[in-house]
Amino acid sequence: MSYKKWIIIIVFFLVIPFVANSQFRLTEAGKSKEVNNKNTTKNISSIVLPFVEDFSNYTNIPNPNLWENSGAWVNFDYPVFPPTVGVVTFDALDSQGQLYQGANTTGFPADTLTSCKIRLDSTLLPTPTKLTPQDSIYLSFYVQPGGGIGDKWDNIGATPAKKDSLVLQFYSLSQNTWHNVWKTEGLSVDSIFAKDSTYWLFINIPIVDTIYFNSEFRFRFLNFASLANNPSYDYVGNCEHWHLDYVYLNKDRRFDDRAIRDIAFVNPARSLLKEYQAMPALQFREEDMGDSIDIKIINLSDIALSSQYNYYVFNSFGSEVASYNGGFVNIYPYIQTKNFQTSPNHANPPINFSYSLNPNQWETFDVVHIVKEGVGQDSRTSNDTIRFKQVFENYFAYDDGTAENGLGIEPVQNVPSSLAVGFNLNVPDTLTAVDIYFNSTYNDANLKPFYLSVWNSLAGKPNDSIYRSHIYLTPEIDGLNQFVRYYLDYPLVLGSEEFFVSIQAKYDDYLNIGFDRNTDASSKILGNCVGIWENTYFKGSLMIRPYFGYKALIGLQEVEKEELSFSIYPNPTNSTVNLKINNNNSHNYEIKIISILGKEVYRSAFKSQLDVSSLSNGVYILYLIDTKTHQSEQEKLIIQK
Repeated sequence: MSYKKWIIIIVFFLVIPFVANSQFRLTEAGKSKEVNNKNTTKNISSIVLPFVEDFSNYTNIPNPNLWENSGAWVNFDYPVFPPTVGVVTFDALDSQGQLYQGANTTGFPADTLTSCKIRLDSTLLPTPTKLTPQDSIYLSFYVQPGGGIGDKWDNIGATPAKKDSLVLQFYSLSQNTWHNVWKTEGLSVDSIFAKDSTYWLFINIPIVDTIYFNSEFRFRFLNFASLANNPSYDYVGNCEHWHLDYVYLNKDRRFDDRAIRDIAFVNPARSLLKEYQAMPALQFREEDMGDSIDIKIINLSDIALSSQYNYYVFNSFGSEVASYNGGFVNIYPYIQTKNFQTSPNHANPPINFSYSLNPNQWETFDVVHIVKEGVGQDSRTSNDTIRFKQVFENYFAYDDGTAENGLGIEPVQNVPSSLAVGFNLNVPDTLTAVDIYFNSTYNDANLKPFYLSVWNSLAGKPNDSIYRSHIYLTPEIDGLNQFVRYYLDYPLVLGSEEFFVSIQAKYDDYLNIGFDRNTDASSKILGNCVGIWENTYFKGSLMIRPYFGYKALIGLQEVEKEELSFSIYPNPTNSTVNLKINNNNSHNYEIKIISILGKEVYRSAFKSQLDVSSLSNGVYILYLIDTKTHQSEQEKLIIQK
């Protein structure tokens, strides 16, 4: 495939073309924080030194014991190789996930993260002692611009523009004023790596002015963002990411005081399955297990340390079902080697077991990874454990549940476009619904009608359509990263083979579907806008999840309708079949016949007699569908010749 056939457009409240003539578009997603994430001030007394925060032991909202008035949000998914797992991210959206009021193209203040009050007048341990500038107090932190590294189609998040910035301010109690003490303008991770072979800026700020030495010292970070001129609202999303990690304020430090005796995980835990983050218990086979795990462990000190790594797997009752002991190995300082742990026992531990499942019962497992320093005292234990919940219910998921971007097909020549995702069944099953997460866009420009289809596969691409929704559907948004379930018009029996789920815009519109950048199922994603199915080269996973079995229908709202019954005769038949219905409004009904493999072989308006002589011998399902309420009844039809 030639890249000349593609257009790549990434949207951060702007549209930037990279290469001409493509069908896929990538957009920015909203921030992963709840609508109540504002004014998280907690009424506590001033904090006593040291102040340490690495954002690793909770998600979403910064710790209210340390931070006030936060518009920033804690996450594990947007940074590139952070100093430790978990960061706090700044962007252009407020705590409600909406663009800040007063947003403009020249620049506006956005997220703010303010520390609680800190005692810089004295320290209490080991004995109460007055603090002065001579106590060598420094505030250090790591900062990374968003956007990731390398090729644009591999990136996560949005790189700040040159005119955007992240600012650090100190509060003067006597002057009741915030003072700028540090600032960085927009830059890329690649530019940082080119200078120092690391992914982060390390900043260390001395506190020497006596106006700050009081019992109510505070500091805050805030970012200034900007919008591009003339945005295309269909693609408007989030923008201007900055990531902050490992904020450390203490006395008796030096200007080059960078080393911290801390061994930590860098990335969050992932699925132990080869392809999926979740899959139906019925479909699971031992060969679905992965071979090994990619683990990133870092030594933030300036000396080699010995560490021990283990993982454990617990079932839903808390019983241990598997474990791995990687033993003790040395890990060398990252600030010297610029490498994470390289020992395969810790960096690529084998998956030495297979899940034992009842195929007819849902099950969840907790996978827990732990790393510990073997000798000495690790300064932080919160970053020594990461967890993953392995789900075996009745759905497939390539994604991890968080959309860092949106992905869709750009219409070409006023032709409606389609986007498809492939899945593999190990045994026949019944598809009943599809969960989809559509990204929110400015003025709901993304909420365009679409059709839901299912296809069989030929050579890894959609081949014949075996299902298409009777009427068009409309994207719904139920909250950030919240899937909406779209029920099929009737249960669809699928064989043990690959199938595709696709959505097609009703008109020449763009549909912005959630796109997880931390898992990669790009080989299973195809787009079609000119009659040809082609793979995307954006790395990630579409947030489309097929649901199987009648359990997926639990919670479906019942629609009041007139009782419907019908009969078919003769059955079995060899040429014609008669239909009798207990409803005088037969013109409201449609007939559909599905093969046992789920392929639609006949469709028409209601007829009292059908000619089925063209169908092969076999078992079929005949559906009678109310075209007004879309409710259906079904009967088994046997054809024998």
